[in-house]
Amino acid sequence: MTGALCFDMYGTLCDTSSVTDRLAETLDVPGGLVDAVERTWRSRQLEYSFQLSLMDAYEPFWEVTRRGLDYALAAHDLDPDATARETILASYDELAPYPDAVDSLERLADAGYAVAVLSNGNPSMLERLADDAGLDAHLDEIVSADEVRTFKPSPEVYENAAQRLGELIEDCRLVSGNAWDVAGAGAAGMGTAWVNRRRDPPEAIGPTPEIEARSLSGVVDAVLAD
Repeated sequence: MTGALCFDMYGTLCDTSSVTDRLAETLDVPGGLVDAVERTWRSRQLEYSFQLSLMDAYEPFWEVTRRGLDYALAAHDLDPDATARETILASYDELAPYPDAVDSLERLADAGYAVAVLSNGNPSMLERLADDAGLDAHLDEIVSADEVRTFKPSPEVYENAAQRLGELIEDCRLVSGNAWDVAGAGAAGMGTAWVNRRRDPPEAIGPTPEIEARSLSGVVDAVLAD
């Protein structure tokens, strides 16, 4: 078997729920407010990446994440000091992998697939997280959108990943927990697999996922059965 599987990092291989825990520990505010800050932060992080891509005004994803946090805190009338902000940001370096992440990567490698991360995260972010989560030994490559100075779902990001892996784009498959990411990869000509843990509907724009499962292991089952 040949080909490559490109895994999104945030929310796909690694669970971002610990970000909420760090916010709660650092801000010491009611749980409802913590949840609201986290939702605003995540939405602004994504919106700013889309906005910067459209404006052709690239900034590394760490800075996008920082700016999203600053907005979220201001939107909810919170003003922690610089040390607290850095503590919250550092949560992105310490995300736990999903329980089936390592086993899924190993099964695919054993079947002859190249396995890589393909993420909006800039290289230093991804390297720190892969090391902390124990994923680095199970990856052939870490491919960052930083290499083409734009963000998913730009076709350039997916095309660059295929080139880096020495594969035709149609012989690569993106595995992501984000439906918009799956739609972007499909539009670029890459195969797709959606880890739909929350049972969301597919995106109304872009190609539908070729594979849909509730877990990483479910995606791997489908890939190996194909």
